[in-house]
Amino acid sequence: MRKTRRFQIKAAAAVIAAALLAGGCAGAESGAEGPTKVEETTTAAKAEPVAPESPEGVPGQQAQAGTGEAGEPVNGYQLISDYGVTAPGDLQAYELPDGLRPAVEENQVRAELLTAVYINGEFRFRLRIEDSSVTMLTPEEVKAVQEKEAGDGAAQDGTAAPDDSYVEIDRDKGLYGRSAYEERLRAENPGGGGTLSVRLIGDGVAEGGYTPNRSSSTRQYVESGESGYLLTVGEYAMQGKPLRAEQPEGTYELWVPGFQEAIGFTLEPAQVYESLLDIPGMQEAGDYLIWTAGSGRNGQVEVQYFILSGQWEEDYRYSFLDSKLDYTRDGITESCGHSIVSAQTRLNEPLSGIPPYRMTVQQTFAGPEAQEGGSYTLSLRDLLLTSPERSGEITLAIPQDVEQLDQEIEFEDSTIRFLKIERGDEPELYTIDDGVDVMRPVVYIEVQVTDRNPDRHLINLQGRKQASEPYITEVRPNVERTEKSYRSSQVVGLTVFYDEGDTEVRFSLENPQYVEDLELELPVLMEE
Repeated sequence: MRKTRRFQIKAAAAVIAAALLAGGCAGAESGAEGPTKVEETTTAAKAEPVAPESPEGVPGQQAQAGTGEAGEPVNGYQLISDYGVTAPGDLQAYELPDGLRPAVEENQVRAELLTAVYINGEFRFRLRIEDSSVTMLTPEEVKAVQEKEAGDGAAQDGTAAPDDSYVEIDRDKGLYGRSAYEERLRAENPGGGGTLSVRLIGDGVAEGGYTPNRSSSTRQYVESGESGYLLTVGEYAMQGKPLRAEQPEGTYELWVPGFQEAIGFTLEPAQVYESLLDIPGMQEAGDYLIWTAGSGRNGQVEVQYFILSGQWEEDYRYSFLDSKLDYTRDGITESCGHSIVSAQTRLNEPLSGIPPYRMTVQQTFAGPEAQEGGSYTLSLRDLLLTSPERSGEITLAIPQDVEQLDQEIEFEDSTIRFLKIERGDEPELYTIDDGVDVMRPVVYIEVQVTDRNPDRHLINLQGRKQASEPYITEVRPNVERTEKSYRSSQVVGLTVFYDEGDTEVRFSLENPQYVEDLELELPVLMEE
């Protein structure tokens, strides 16, 4: 039985100098999740990671202003709001001044700029749209919507176009609404489906402005008292679009569709710290350095953190399988429960200069009834690590029946041994194309996994054929659990699809995923 390492960290007196995440969460007063629409466009570009050095001792804070030159490296660490921390030698970053969240509000709709960052020719924006123009459909309109949905579902031919003229609030309760704001967007951009395409103009920006080449957003209905609002939180990346100036200066304008006024903002150099422990909110826990920060909004608490360890490979991504938040006031502790975030609201790639293992994790919790005073403790359990490793190409002959194997694939923290391969008796469901089941023949490969790192246990991985089709899994791991927990998962085999007439299967294994038995109790330093 692997022993769990537990750390409890005492709160330190520090003020968070960062603008925190606000939004992308579920119902503010009820705490219930609403339906969420997630959209992401284009593919991620990999950033070149730079590993930070582990500091010695706990020196006093020695923050300094940035160099002011956009193309010059800085000799220290920069904490970038909502994104993570850069390392010495990375370029100067620019971001919104602390605590500034400029916004515009028109016709019951508010657009708030959560984050604006510029580094290495890349702009990043996080935008919150709170749409209170939603009105409920009448019973007659609801009946028409439900009849249409039933008809589209019965057809199952893939030809029915999605109807975005209404908002599904609660299908089971028959609650639907209509947004005057989204109707205005469709009128301004026929055929655009109400999607947002922001535009940036300002000093040093090319004529005509910059528009995103990557975006990701979530949309959900949030109940608030007797009414509610439609919440959209999106992130927009303008990559490879440097300024025609040495550094950002003056006022910039972010134009959001559906608004007559732009969101005006300025950027300032991010603060530079000589060591990681100089950063407000950074704490030590055994071999780890952990940064936490939080803020309260609309009856919810938004927390972000990142965790650093010199033991990790630079490109490892991490999260925790379980997290919960407690609130203590006057000696009484109240549980805020587990994270209620229902969807990812960020692009699946780091900001320039911040590799995956230095990215922040953002979570939202239902807040306590009273948030005056008191303190928060974030509990994290079961560290999930995803490695970027990928094996070489594996080639196996398809047997007539069953054949024994003796082949090993070695990753940094595990070894996977192939024991036998067996041809499937019947084809299995490969995908569904226009409502038609597509069946393919398969082989089953029995495997045995050995954990090479005593602190980590392999619970999953991915497989891919060299010429696999996009978004369709050609190699599927077979995972068993002895308990109702991810930490007990065992990879016992692989199911590999092939085409009729093939004599062999060729594939690779990649992204092994491990769970580390780690429990943390962290004080959350709230912004004032």
